[in-house]
Amino acid sequence: MVLSYGNSAVRFGVRFWQRQSQIRKMSRKIVLCFLVAIAFGCTVGRKLECSEHRETECEISNFTIVESMDLSEWEFPDHPHLAFGTYPHSDDSTYVVTIDKQLADRLQSTEKLEIQNVSLQTMVLWTNLRTLDASHNYFFELIVEQGHNYQLRELNLSYNRFQSIDFVQALPALRTLDLRHNYLESLSFSLFDMATELWKLNLANNRIQTISTDGSLHLPRLATLLLHDNLLSVLDASEWRFSMLHELNVARNRLRYLSMCEVNHSFPHLQTLYMDENRWECGHLNATIRQLHQLGVKAMTYYNKEDEEHCSKSIDEICCY
Repeated sequence: MVLSYGNSAVRFGVRFWQRQSQIRKMSRKIVLCFLVAIAFGCTVGRKLECSEHRETECEISNFTIVESMDLSEWEFPDHPHLAFGTYPHSDDSTYVVTIDKQLADRLQSTEKLEIQNVSLQTMVLWTNLRTLDASHNYFFELIVEQGHNYQLRELNLSYNRFQSIDFVQALPALRTLDLRHNYLESLSFSLFDMATELWKLNLANNRIQTISTDGSLHLPRLATLLLHDNLLSVLDASEWRFSMLHELNVARNRLRYLSMCEVNHSFPHLQTLYMDENRWECGHLNATIRQLHQLGVKAMTYYNKEDEEHCSKSIDEICCY
């Protein structure tokens, strides 16, 4: 009896410690899951809900998406207008570093996406998306596939880190493209050969030194072209046919002359030309402005005179040397 009792006690002790070990393991798992939940800002079941801050947009905040993250259990709102993050308000709780193909496939019903100031770096584009505002990120790669019928019309990539924009070739429906404040240094306008619906192109505040064209380029709807705050020393528009261009801004570059033959030929309906803060040669600038006046084109200054370095000579308030 004593032996039997002793064996029972031993078995009870073994089961007790096994149970305690299991409890400790489960506790560690619970703590780990809790920490993961905190890190990723997700709720039980990983169902993301729309915030009540906006009326027509589904705003999602307080979550994180990083590379190689399994999103198979996540449930995203089926909404035509999604907004990741709370921009322009400060939001330190939302990070969407990448939108991979897995996530892009799950967002097919979304036609408009706002994803500003969430540290986005790369993104796979889906065909149904029509408007994308991904400004104020670390964005450097928009992934497209040739042969897909992309419907993207409005694209804002300002304040990012793009050095190349080859993706433009796959976006024939583009109407507006904003690439202000990126890292572009050279650009081939031949990329826009298929973008015949484009009416506004903003390339300001980059580092563009050269713009080239492989043969004639016809953009029949382009009305506004913004090239100010770059490093252009030559603007060769001899192959451009921008018959509807009304506004051209080349302020704050390094230009010395502008060919009036190209203005007549490439921009026949030009109305406003911003020219200040370049390195214009005075004799050529004087002749150019006289011809612009004859064509009814306004030669304008884009920046306040106080912002411009002092110069000894100017024509129509435009500095020359």
